[in-house]
Amino acid sequence: MTREGARRHVGTLLGAAFAGLPVVAMALPAPPHATPVARLSSTQLPAGVPLVAIEDRTTPCALAFDYRFWSASPLDKSQDELTRCRDEAARGNLTARALYGQMMTYGYGGQRDTQRGVAILESAALEGSLLAHRILGNVYRDGTAVPQDYTAARKWFESAAAQGDAVSADVLGAMSANGEGQPVDNTAAYRYFVQAADAGSANGAANAAQFAAFGRGVPRDPAVAAAWMIRGATGGDAGAQFLLGFALLRGEGVPSDPANGIGWLRAAMRQGNLAAGAVLGDAYLEGVGAPRDAHRGFALMLRAATRGSVYAQRRVGDFYATGTGVAKNDVEARDWYRKASLEGDAAARAALSGLYRTGRGGPVDLEAALGWMRGAADAGSASAQNDLGVMYREGWGTHKNPAEAHKWFAKAQAQGLAVASLNLAVYALHGEGEPVDPVKAFRLARQGAERGSTAAAVTAAAWAWQGQGTPVDKDQAMRWYRFAADHGHVEAARWIGNQYLAGTEVPRDESLGLHYLTLATDAGDSASSVSLGAYLTEHHQSLAGKTGVEWLEAAATRRVPAAYGVLGYTYAGGIAGKHDAGAALNWFSQGAQLGDPASQAWLCSTYTFGSPSVQRRPDYAARWCQAAARSGNAMAMKALADKGNGIASDTDRVYWQWTVANQGDAKYQSMLGDSYDLGEGVTPDLSAATYWFRRAAEQGNASAQTSLAWHLFTGLGGRVDEHEALTWASKAAPADAEAKRMVGVAYAYGRGVGRDPDAGRVWLGKALAAGDDWAASDLATLYEIGPRAMRNPAQAMQLHQQGARGGAEQSQIALALHALATGAESELTSNQRRWLVPADAASNPWRNDSLTPADELRQRWDGLSCLNEALLGNPLMQYDIGMRFLAGNGVPRDRSLGAAWIARARAGFEANGGIPAYAAAIRIIESRLAERLSDDEKQRAREIAANLSATVTELR
Repeated sequence: MTREGARRHVGTLLGAAFAGLPVVAMALPAPPHATPVARLSSTQLPAGVPLVAIEDRTTPCALAFDYRFWSASPLDKSQDELTRCRDEAARGNLTARALYGQMMTYGYGGQRDTQRGVAILESAALEGSLLAHRILGNVYRDGTAVPQDYTAARKWFESAAAQGDAVSADVLGAMSANGEGQPVDNTAAYRYFVQAADAGSANGAANAAQFAAFGRGVPRDPAVAAAWMIRGATGGDAGAQFLLGFALLRGEGVPSDPANGIGWLRAAMRQGNLAAGAVLGDAYLEGVGAPRDAHRGFALMLRAATRGSVYAQRRVGDFYATGTGVAKNDVEARDWYRKASLEGDAAARAALSGLYRTGRGGPVDLEAALGWMRGAADAGSASAQNDLGVMYREGWGTHKNPAEAHKWFAKAQAQGLAVASLNLAVYALHGEGEPVDPVKAFRLARQGAERGSTAAAVTAAAWAWQGQGTPVDKDQAMRWYRFAADHGHVEAARWIGNQYLAGTEVPRDESLGLHYLTLATDAGDSASSVSLGAYLTEHHQSLAGKTGVEWLEAAATRRVPAAYGVLGYTYAGGIAGKHDAGAALNWFSQGAQLGDPASQAWLCSTYTFGSPSVQRRPDYAARWCQAAARSGNAMAMKALADKGNGIASDTDRVYWQWTVANQGDAKYQSMLGDSYDLGEGVTPDLSAATYWFRRAAEQGNASAQTSLAWHLFTGLGGRVDEHEALTWASKAAPADAEAKRMVGVAYAYGRGVGRDPDAGRVWLGKALAAGDDWAASDLATLYEIGPRAMRNPAQAMQLHQQGARGGAEQSQIALALHALATGAESELTSNQRRWLVPADAASNPWRNDSLTPADELRQRWDGLSCLNEALLGNPLMQYDIGMRFLAGNGVPRDRSLGAAWIARARAGFEANGGIPAYAAAIRIIESRLAERLSDDEKQRAREIAANLSATVTELR
């Protein structure tokens, strides 16, 4: 070690301050490994020189090795110093003899002769040289010149200390504290430090101060510690000066005196104490005891960091990471954190992990992030242990490992870290790696709250409010919410502020409500400022000299989107004292532009439906409904999903139908089923339609129950189940006319239930009375081909006329066929005549070619439904589907297939023995078809008709 190194080493307490272990000075520095010089002719003292045993530290030999009074010439060589000490020793100077013995022991200034050097030291010691005792202690403690022997070292130090040598007592304290040669004994260490201090060692006083401050070997006593600090500081010890300055800054053991503390820190820094420079940097940063000056703080911190202060290196990383006192530079931050991390600083390792994880200052490296966080956690940092748990839980830098995460959360929790208790509470709640235990979860969340975590307090409050893991206890919940709010949790302040003002779940307390909303507003919470302004406006109150509208306008000035919406409603509803539709529209428009969902929803509704002061604008409605819907506004989603509004394309409409339906809304589940049936905005999918009808039906939606029944009766969607179909139709029947008709048809023809025509007639009558015109057709058919005792052709014809007027195709066909059979074809209306094949062979059957896309979808659905009813045996619907195939209305055009179905209808009427006119009319239609079909078409029609006759049952 160089002389300059010795100056820095003597009395240093930096390591002790941050590592908790005392560091004391050696008696003298060990000689450096210098370049060998010529050997002296003799290393013995000159013979014949009488020795008078005296201690004299003022001779050139002693002064050359005393850092306080260094007097050797810079031109001196080590051989010169050896010769000088040998000569002084020969003249009887015990101090010189001890130094000469040390030089011989370590080979300083000549060839090493350890045996002779130790012998010289022992002779000096026996003649009373305390320095020789101390040097011998260092020789045996150091173990570089002789085998290390802590027992021998302790013997020599004890001998010197007993004779009042302060340095030896200080070294004995360090050996006891470090466990050198014996178990760690902090009590003995403190006793030795006190002995050293009482003997005049400023370094001993500094070490005693540290032990008293931390309660090592003696009960913790900041006042006693401060007293030792003062003794050491006034004695010139840099470490004690640092400790005293730090204590004065914090007011520990002494009254707080930042200015005086800064003075002692400067004194320590001038002596090279790195920790003092770092703390001075923090003081300037915070403006404690010195003017706030982040640049000066950074400069001091950088000075300490470049000289080796690990704490300062980490803090320089902080400065670069945050741009405090220097331009922000994540690359530099990484570099300084890495320096401190390699020296073992746990906080630096955690910070470096964060930079690797987020990619600041370099590429993202999750494996490195995990490694550095593990290093910090292994070093005992509770926060790093918790964060390491998070990394294992999330799988950052490794595979997800809940068990390993739990282990680290538990370690952090054992150290009292509040947030770790909260993380363990979540594990207990969800049963991750352990049984689900809500009671344990609540207990852990409350523990985290009691330890000061506002997040844990909010969690404990929410669970107490809901009764999760504990009985419902809203008083306890409010206590924890208030704790969180009082400690800066803005969301908690806003929530309890609104609760106190509402007074629905807790006793109303306007004063507390306004207090907490103001607290959150002052903390910069925009939502609270809007709530505060809205409440004051509604109740015509002022606060802090401002009306509610002024609070809202102030928020709007800060471009808080929600404020615009509340101002819009204020003017739209006349809450501000007068109704102003123009001002309302202006505020809503501005709010919508800023993304306020409430403003967008208002514009969506207003432009969709119009209002006395705003014209309906589907284009504007589409824009704002889309914006509001994307923000989660249910009304806007439904406006886009509703077909009648005309503000969304078919594809977009189905998307929003699916979105609302997937949230459980039965109405839109049924609506989505219709879209899948018709293929509106989506590929037709009868199975998907059935799925959504079932979901809606199970929630009691009558329309969906009816649709599901129809699908199950007809097999649309892939499955026929007449019994289940009747069950759903019966559920819907009280509220749905079409369901009543289905129940009537089921009873009339025995579908899913024993055949009961009388019950069928009753249900069909109910359906007709409820406005279902198709029920008139079904009832007419029952009177035509039902049980003979029920047949009534005249009444049937009246019902067909009623059904036809209501648009029932079945009745229009019946009237057309009846007219054709009785020679009254010319008297038919156009709607009725379209169901006949024209007599003129040059004329084609009626076909609707002027359909909108929506009409085409509807016609395809009608064709599919008609086909399924035809398969159930209804001859009028068999004729219907035959005419559709002939012309291609809603089904692919196929004249042979159409002719086959018409033949099947005739066979059905003939088999039922009902109205003969129907069969006669169909024969006329078949003769007209014969003039139009080719021989191949006729042959194919006959083959298909034969197959239909064999597979399709009669309606009886």
